[in-house]
Amino acid sequence: MICGLKKEAVAFCHDAVTKEEALHMVIELACSAFMLPSSDEITASIMERENKLTTGIGLEVAVPHCRSDSVQMRVSAVLFIPYGIEYNSVDRLPVKLIFLVVSPSADVQGHIACLSSIAHAVSDEEIRRKLVSAVSPDRLFDLLVSVQG
Repeated sequence: MICGLKKEAVAFCHDAVTKEEALHMVIELACSAFMLPSSDEITASIMERENKLTTGIGLEVAVPHCRSDSVQMRVSAVLFIPYGIEYNSVDRLPVKLIFLVVSPSADVQGHIACLSSIAHAVSDEEIRRKLVSAVSPDRLFDLLVSVQG
């Protein structure tokens, strides 16, 4: 379901955070897990994108994404916020799952395919229900891998 995801890039946040704080957390998570040199360019791209149009796609899910020269392969991270946060989503529901996708600048097709795969999977109510009922980052990762099919 998620391209370029590894276990170290999946985390839970039980704190009350803002949208901006959550975005910084998921970006730092990806940078740490994939040993990216700096999160500044990715953060700037993600924030610029969010200011134009929300990536809160509805159904308690957000998919912030960008293409960047600072990555050589597609990387992803997932932040689960069980209580949800205000995200200005298209359906106005709080967001519980944030899927970050960062692809190399030239990887337009792969980037779109990855976003499509996430949107398709989370539109399935049964899959989404399983994801938001995960009790640990390891369990969430295992669920994400199991729906990659």
